[in-house]
Amino acid sequence: MTIRLAASRSRAAFGVSAAVLAAFFLIGCQGEDEAEERPPRPVRTVAVSFNPDDTYGSLVGEIRPRTETSFSFRQGGEIRERDVEVGDLVEVGTVLARLDAEDAQDAVRKAEANLFSAQAQSQNAETERARQQQLYPRTSTRQALEAATAQASMAQAGVDAAQAGLRIAQTNLDNRVLKANAAGVVTAIGGEVGQVVGGGQMVVRVAQLGTRDAVFQVPEATIQTTGGDARVDVQLLSNPNIKATGTVREISPTADPITRNFTVRVGLDTAPDEFRFGSAVRGTIQFSGEPAARLPIAALFSQGDQSAVWIVDAANSTTKLVPVEVHRFDAMDFLVTKGLSSGDNVVVAGVQQLRPGMPVRLLEGSAE
Repeated sequence: MTIRLAASRSRAAFGVSAAVLAAFFLIGCQGEDEAEERPPRPVRTVAVSFNPDDTYGSLVGEIRPRTETSFSFRQGGEIRERDVEVGDLVEVGTVLARLDAEDAQDAVRKAEANLFSAQAQSQNAETERARQQQLYPRTSTRQALEAATAQASMAQAGVDAAQAGLRIAQTNLDNRVLKANAAGVVTAIGGEVGQVVGGGQMVVRVAQLGTRDAVFQVPEATIQTTGGDARVDVQLLSNPNIKATGTVREISPTADPITRNFTVRVGLDTAPDEFRFGSAVRGTIQFSGEPAARLPIAALFSQGDQSAVWIVDAANSTTKLVPVEVHRFDAMDFLVTKGLSSGDNVVVAGVQQLRPGMPVRLLEGSAE
């Protein structure tokens, strides 16, 4: 009886073990089938393109005058006339505005009267000196002659002082009239007729038309890479066919407190007429150097200590990890000089989930 029970239990245990093994076998087969039937992973790619020059990219800026003058009165007063408006062309000597000049005119008339009086006194004193010169030494004394000479000198000094006072009064009167000292166009108005302005307060701003700058806000990393002698290609944003070239002329010594960018002024060699003040332009910095391909940061993959990117084999649509040599990192992309060939399709989305030889499917907008 005991022997039969043990045999029965042995057959039951064998049956359970066989069932478990069969189940694991079936699960393994299903996993292999599912792996084989898994659809290709969708990816987005870009085509590699090597340029003969290492191009930083482009920044959007605006056209500004190289020389812009803010005209103001040297002393305060009430504006009686303003002869220009924004957009008016002015020449050298064009009257821009006038202040109330009644007090200044009275000062000039007073200075003229003082000068006339001083000249009359000087003439009388000189006549007396000449008379004493003729009388000495027959009927006049040396003391009288010296006194007449001193009086004539004092009278002449009074004339000099009166002349200086007249010049000052005339200058104050002339300063009541604001005139342009260079040809240009009016870009801003800071005072209206009837307004009382202080000395040095901007009344009219004039930009000279001769030379123009393209002004950009440039990140610090770009400035450190390019230096101050880079050539810049500038094109009009609304019409890229209108172009000009220039050289970095000025780099702001301090960064903007908000954007942390530096203001860079590019002096244009010859600016077309379409480059009006305030026009939006795109500037591209060119450097002569080893050809490089620009890729977005999202395409970068780290393989240990080596930088790499995933490329898609066009023949069988599978992935391949390729080590690359990175020339420089910029804000949103990086430059590759070695490891890729022109026309390679580099994966730029989902690179962290790829494996070598994985089948992929190109999304719309990808390079083919």
